[in-house]
Amino acid sequence: MRSKLLAILLWCSLAAGNVYANGNKATIDCTIYGNRASGLFLYELKDGTTVSLGFKRPDVNGNCNFEVDVKEGIFFFKKAGGKGHEFKYTIYLKAGEHKKVSFYMEKSSVDYDSCVIENENTESKFLQEWLNAKNEYSHSVATKPDIGRSKYAQFEKFAISFLASHKTNNTYFNIWLNDKVSIDLKYLKAGNYFGLGRLNANYDSTANAQPFYKPLLDKNIVNDVRLLRSEHGMELLDYVFGYRKFIEVKNQEKVLENYFSPENAAKINNGSVKVAFLLHKMPGVKEFEHFVKYVEPYKDIFTTVAQKEAYQKLYNDLTPFAVGKAGYNFELKDVNEKTYTLNGFKGKVVVIDVWAMWCAPCLAEKPIMEKIAEGYKNRNDIAFIGMSVDGYSKKDAWKGFVKKHAFTSIELLSQFDESLFKFYKISVIPRFLIFDREGKIVTVDAPRPSDPRFKKIVDAALAVK
Repeated sequence: MRSKLLAILLWCSLAAGNVYANGNKATIDCTIYGNRASGLFLYELKDGTTVSLGFKRPDVNGNCNFEVDVKEGIFFFKKAGGKGHEFKYTIYLKAGEHKKVSFYMEKSSVDYDSCVIENENTESKFLQEWLNAKNEYSHSVATKPDIGRSKYAQFEKFAISFLASHKTNNTYFNIWLNDKVSIDLKYLKAGNYFGLGRLNANYDSTANAQPFYKPLLDKNIVNDVRLLRSEHGMELLDYVFGYRKFIEVKNQEKVLENYFSPENAAKINNGSVKVAFLLHKMPGVKEFEHFVKYVEPYKDIFTTVAQKEAYQKLYNDLTPFAVGKAGYNFELKDVNEKTYTLNGFKGKVVVIDVWAMWCAPCLAEKPIMEKIAEGYKNRNDIAFIGMSVDGYSKKDAWKGFVKKHAFTSIELLSQFDESLFKFYKISVIPRFLIFDREGKIVTVDAPRPSDPRFKKIVDAALAVK
């Protein structure tokens, strides 16, 4: 009897320890039926956007699994290489849950045709219903702002009715769903101005359309903490700030410049929304000076461990890129196998164009760069360098390409994962960098040559003696 009692106590102790260790864990076992060639991404709704929790490639039987840290929250599935940017399938997870999810896909399909959650909880069911309705509406009005304006009021009524009829025993979820739907509606209204596309699309700027967008001028919309409860929260802020900028300046280029900058954080008074917006914009900060100007003033609102780590990482990453820091001393060869280094250009302002043969935007800027360089041909204190990242395996093709186009600048070849490209963490090309006569940084993220600001920066660098 005593031994049985000890065994029971030991089992209870181990069970309790296991619950404690896995108290905030949830597991998803996934099975892909049909085309299993592509992997599966899992995303978490967090702070007004979605965060990737990783990518899993199914095994020969189509199986893969995810384990996530969660108390309870909203997650999304997405097929690698799937159609469109929106999410088609969602799940609501709670700590301790172990869910089995099946995805079905015909061989001819580019995305999953259906998704089935075994023992689906009510929260997941309601979320999927809302996601389906929102996606259907979005598809019907995308790039058609006039239709969007005519259909919005009807969809808004549907949303109100949906919330009234979709209540669960989970009060926390009910509040979240109400908040999410409210923000999703605002996102659809603001996004309609841009055709629910990028900010470089056509704008719904006709005079008769403006009353529809008047609510976007409400200053409270950018301070609404509910923004953090929708995957469209940060997109909504981008649309709102883009709309306001265009109303102010009537210039699309200025809108795009504003979009890539975190400067709008100054217009957000709510600390939680402000830090989420900064984290959303920080990946686009490429210059140390922009970090100092737009991010560093709010250092104190980065309070969680993850927020502090993100702030410190960006600071550490950008410090070597500060104006006046010594430039990276690359060592690369030209089409004639002659070696060049940055230090070898001491006494000259150095302008570098990072490009590739396959990059259409790069090739569009090349003739403009050549024309600008032509204007300095009588000066011996400036050098223009093209730095291809096509890689050494394409050396012969690159040499032929340079010869065919008769580029007048010094043309060097590099790998995409080495030298200057790697040091300055370049992820998008074309990229333009300028160094002064001492080889120190003027900028490692200059505007494109097609932008009038580019030549002004070059002239300013030459004016410094």
